[in-house]
Amino acid sequence: MEDRELIYSILYDCCENKAFSNLSLNGNGVDDFVRAAVYGALTYVYSEDYLIKSVSGRDVSSLDPKVRTILRFGVWQIVFSDKVPDYAAVNTSVDLAKRYSPKASGLVNAVLRKVTALSPEQRDLSTSKSVEAAYSLKPEIYGIFKKSYGADKAPLIAKALLSPSPLSIRVNTLKTDKDSLRKSLEDEGFEVSPASFIDDAFILKPTGKSPAIEKSKSFTEGLFMVQGEAAQLASVVADPKAGMKILDCCAAPGGKSTHMAALAEDKAQILALDINTSRLELIKANAVRMGVQGISTAEADSSSFDTDDRFDLVLCDAPCSGLGIMGGKPDIRLTISYERIQEIIQRQKLILDNVARFVKKGGTLVYSTCTINAGENEDQVRSFLERHGDYELCDFDNLLPASLKSSESSGMLTLLPDEDGCEGFFIAKLRRKNG
Repeated sequence: MEDRELIYSILYDCCENKAFSNLSLNGNGVDDFVRAAVYGALTYVYSEDYLIKSVSGRDVSSLDPKVRTILRFGVWQIVFSDKVPDYAAVNTSVDLAKRYSPKASGLVNAVLRKVTALSPEQRDLSTSKSVEAAYSLKPEIYGIFKKSYGADKAPLIAKALLSPSPLSIRVNTLKTDKDSLRKSLEDEGFEVSPASFIDDAFILKPTGKSPAIEKSKSFTEGLFMVQGEAAQLASVVADPKAGMKILDCCAAPGGKSTHMAALAEDKAQILALDINTSRLELIKANAVRMGVQGISTAEADSSSFDTDDRFDLVLCDAPCSGLGIMGGKPDIRLTISYERIQEIIQRQKLILDNVARFVKKGGTLVYSTCTINAGENEDQVRSFLERHGDYELCDFDNLLPASLKSSESSGMLTLLPDEDGCEGFFIAKLRRKNG
């Protein structure tokens, strides 16, 4: 029961107190089962709630928070996990109820037994007319997918986001090469396979023989950075060169800063900004671990940052809704809303308008997000261009891997989780005119 009590505690904090699951899972006693159960139960919260209501007739919001947390965990084990027998899921959930909400143990037992009695067809929610049930999404978020990509494409995207993207890493070319790193990782017990489209990247799979990634010798020696392929592509599109002055806005934890440094052979001058002091320390730590010399940092809000310097390249990886990475960060499903997205769009606008001032004439502004909402992406870029006549879209087809060339159009690229084998992501490249 120790694992299940830990899972219950983390789920309760995430669902009721808005704690971040990745931070909660950093503690002691977190094994693969705990991690999988927390991420799985959070991913399927809306589907779990649908099933609870369908068998009990009670809306989950009417239940005591402790009880609904236990029921959600129980339903996930019964319907969405193939690792736990139904009887074990029921019995352990009742045991949790006896400890944390004794008067509700009978209710927990009754509800979960009704869930176990559902037929395979009833358990399969993929054909449900309820968006919450089929894709564990708020209708307002699914509506964004429909508006951005159409009624036929939206369900494919929503389904893909029920699973995390493969774990990708970037080879630190300042310290090693692909073949050497692959051998080192395989010697440590990892399964290593080629990435989908980035040359200097691998898909990494821990095994029972491998250490935790952050404790592996290859990681501590700075031979690689854990970084999504799409995020790596943003630095490739930016195309940093030796001798450039580069501004990286909203830069923590430093993945793109250190990548641009490596692409420029650590001969560029990179200023990395972040609003949070503790996250600036992550940039510094990663720069040291990766052996990068050319990065300096500053604590600043990119929407109000000011400087007399002008830069050859400004990379703006803007705050966003994170809809493209929900597969790996299921908390987003609980916290994001249409109203919140509208606030984010306004913040992106402020940041873009501010940092655009610091690009030299003839220089480059790269805007990227980890969302697939056109309102934060293509629409945001078009709106920016209407306000800033001295900017134009810059074609970057020549910088893209062959498999992605047909996806790029007029200086903007959207990567989709159902097509590209990676997280959902957006990149736009703009040039400040010389005139």
